[in-house]
Amino acid sequence: MKYLKLILLFNLLLSFSANALLEVNILKSKEAAFPIVIAPFEIIGDSKENVDIAKIIRDNLNRSGQFSALSTDALVTNQIDFNFWKEHKKDAVVFGKVEQISPKVYNIYIYIYDVFSEKSLYQKKITVSNSGFRRMAHFLSDKIYYVLLGQKGSFNTRLSYVTVTDNNSGGRTYRLQISDSDGENPQTIVRQSNPILSPAWSKDQQKLAYVSFKNNRSEVFVMTPFLKTIPIKLPKFDGIASSPTFHPSGDSIALTISKQGNKDIYLYNFKSKSLKRLTKNISIDTEASFSPDGNSIAFTSNRTGQVQVYIKDLNSGKISRATFEGRYNAKPVFSPDGKDLALIHRVDKDYRVALLDIKSRDLTVMTRNKSDESPYFSPNGGMIIFSTNRDNKGILSIISLHNNQIVELMQKTGEVREPTWSNYSN
Repeated sequence: MKYLKLILLFNLLLSFSANALLEVNILKSKEAAFPIVIAPFEIIGDSKENVDIAKIIRDNLNRSGQFSALSTDALVTNQIDFNFWKEHKKDAVVFGKVEQISPKVYNIYIYIYDVFSEKSLYQKKITVSNSGFRRMAHFLSDKIYYVLLGQKGSFNTRLSYVTVTDNNSGGRTYRLQISDSDGENPQTIVRQSNPILSPAWSKDQQKLAYVSFKNNRSEVFVMTPFLKTIPIKLPKFDGIASSPTFHPSGDSIALTISKQGNKDIYLYNFKSKSLKRLTKNISIDTEASFSPDGNSIAFTSNRTGQVQVYIKDLNSGKISRATFEGRYNAKPVFSPDGKDLALIHRVDKDYRVALLDIKSRDLTVMTRNKSDESPYFSPNGGMIIFSTNRDNKGILSIISLHNNQIVELMQKTGEVREPTWSNYSN
């Protein structure tokens, strides 16, 4: 088995927000990252907005593991001292300004310059309302990521996760939440006293499926989180339902159904309301994940006496074993390019996030934790979010596939679990 070398971690950044659900803690390796400057944005007019666009951008880029984004003590304008930034070994300078044009409408300007060529790489004026500042900062973060790296970013996307807190009656309160990719702007879309599990986004980001025990049994619900509609419970199948995952087309959903005590994977079509069986085995088949093209599923099964990951070609019906190292591999999810699987791999008594190259079968253990769960790729494939345990408390972590940087997202009270990452907005 190939392990990543143990990296030296140190506390790089700890930021708090009174309005944020999650505290963010970045643990960074000494691996080199793209050195850039994100200068404070100049404010023009009588704006009373306290959204620091430059700071949001810096935090976004630093979380990715691809950048070492720093601030400056002074504003940067079109008169850039390129020699100064060359001496300080910065590759790019980003600056901008916020111009108020009415009480609630602003122009946001952004400029990206390459230090060594001394040329403009990108400049843009965008008009936005004051309520859209944070989303615009995420959009600009994605733009900087693309201009400098030639790859799509994953900042203007959303997370979903489950939080668990103790309530005054001695029970527990479960909340299904969605937030920006940095944990800000949290919204509770489901709140109940019974467990919530396995949230899953549709590819178009319009629907969210989840498992609920509110009726004292495991059932799958589907909701439209951005519309004020009541979640729809899928039909009562002949058995309990769990582990939902949307087909990329959005027309159907795969889920595990237990019939006569045997768990297999089925495909439910929303339009025809028909149910199609995808696996048939006396053992447990569960935790399906669709490939990006929708032609295959990866799933967990103990059909060989061990818990392993398998892949089924939905066109030919052929099932092949994907994992061979160790006696426990579970919870597979395809990377956006379909070449890798993120999964949970057991090392001795510990459960850790691992990355499997499907073609070569090369398995790389990514973490050193004891109880990792629920891995999921960012839309650009550059990061994996997962849940783990820190000091007997459930938290979320994001690992960069660029340099193994870890970002921890934790709730001030209670626990946070079951993360998923949305696709890009349409």
